[in-house]
Amino acid sequence: MIDVDIAEIRRLESAEELFALAGGDYLLRTDASPEESLADQGVAWYAPDGTFAFGGSADGPGLVDWLTVIGTVDSANVMLRHALGDLARAPHGFSVPRGADLSGLEFSEPEEWDYMVFDPAWGLAIAAQPGEERVEELLPSPEADAEIGDFLKVANPAHSAKPGWDAIQTWGVVRGADGSLLACGAYCRRSGGNGYLASIGTHPDVRGQGLGAAVSAWLTRRSLDRGDGFCSLGHWYPNEPARRIYARLGYRTTHQMASGRLAG
Repeated sequence: MIDVDIAEIRRLESAEELFALAGGDYLLRTDASPEESLADQGVAWYAPDGTFAFGGSADGPGLVDWLTVIGTVDSANVMLRHALGDLARAPHGFSVPRGADLSGLEFSEPEEWDYMVFDPAWGLAIAAQPGEERVEELLPSPEADAEIGDFLKVANPAHSAKPGWDAIQTWGVVRGADGSLLACGAYCRRSGGNGYLASIGTHPDVRGQGLGAAVSAWLTRRSLDRGDGFCSLGHWYPNEPARRIYARLGYRTTHQMASGRLAG
């Protein structure tokens, strides 16, 4: 049953207004900031049932590079079609709740993923992980980016945060006795948004030793120590081994999403 009327959807003029209506949503708080002006760099829409969509652009007012829709699978479908029709230019891609009807929409590179959150407000603390003392900080640099990039081709070929991206604040790495990389992960933060983890990978030869959990715990602490109200991450679905690692650390799945890239 569709629970949002397209006539009730309204376009918002500011990120401040969107946050006033939907600021409790973790994914919104990771990707956007109430201080950034939608009028200058993005667009948002909202419906009375709580369904909303948002996106930012570096290319100019009223444009969207990536459109994110939050709601039920039925209401998100209505919101997605409305937002796409309301834009002067199609975004590069979109993310919607997994299960939303995408029939008739031409897109490529379909992906399904889960978004997970660790929030200290839930009364949780990250337990020390075996091997966490081996994790070292590696700051982004041309040399570090090249080393991490080569490593992730083996450890996590589908990694999302590419070495060299501006959002990457630091890497957590574990090295072997010979100095070679055994595991890594990135702490990222978009302009104004909340911190999140990405591109966590372990070399196939040392999987099962807890290095992925050690890196994830270390990075989560780094996020919270830097003042993030919570820490989040996304992983491709299905990936039960990764989900179990994050769940043991205290992460909870808050959004089940699907994404695709639009032509043009």
